[in-house]
Amino acid sequence: MMRKIAFALLAVLAVLLLTGEVAAQQKEAAPTPAWSGLSNEQRALLGNFESQWPTLPAERRQQLIEGATRWLSLSAEQRAEVRQRFELWRSLPQERRADIRQRYEQFRALSADEQARIRSTQQRVKELPPERREELQKRWREMTPEQRQHGKPEHPPRPPPQPRPPPPPRPGK
Repeated sequence: MMRKIAFALLAVLAVLLLTGEVAAQQKEAAPTPAWSGLSNEQRALLGNFESQWPTLPAERRQQLIEGATRWLSLSAEQRAEVRQRFELWRSLPQERRADIRQRYEQFRALSADEQARIRSTQQRVKELPPERREELQKRWREMTPEQRQHGKPEHPPRPPPQPRPPPPPRPGK
């Protein structure tokens, strides 16, 4: 269950990262509109920000506009899924959310190639049959942090050698 929550949160955080990149690109391209320049749907969604709008930094306004635009483009099913993920996020203990944020920042600090490799691996794992995913999760939980970092599974200790039975008596002796 926690693995599903972490995956869902990683997906949400990835979308937020992409939104931030789009907002940064658009910030350079054009100034953010005044409140009156927003669509009726955007104003309805962002109504809580109306009085603050003129004083918000342009980057923040652009992020809000992008978020509202993205929200408006979602189907009813997608909106329900986002709401459910948000409720899962809110239900997590503060320490767990801080841990997830820290891991997300670590992910963002990786090179684009490394991020792509991780996304690809995550997608391959997601496509595995549930039994195989559970087996991999079990192996992961049994690994030490050092083994996880190097990707080496912990092998169970070998049983102690059993004493060999004495050889059978030889005929004629």
